[in-house]
Amino acid sequence: MECTGKHHEEHMCQIKARGDMATYERLAANAMVECENCGAKAASPEDVCNPIELPEIKDVGDAFEVR
Repeated sequence: MECTGKHHEEHMCQIKARGDMATYERLAANAMVECENCGAKAASPEDVCNPIELPEIKDVGDAFEVR
């Protein structure tokens, strides 16, 4: 799926293509969504082209449980 957002230049794929890894890493911290196009993970759906929600991961001691 092609990105039709008017702020595409501010999306994770474009930030990475420019080599701005400091911004990329900052926006990826505490990721809540993933881009269905490129797989980039971000905290905000506005930072990727085609966001899908990441599954919630619950800490269960020595392992993790995916809901």
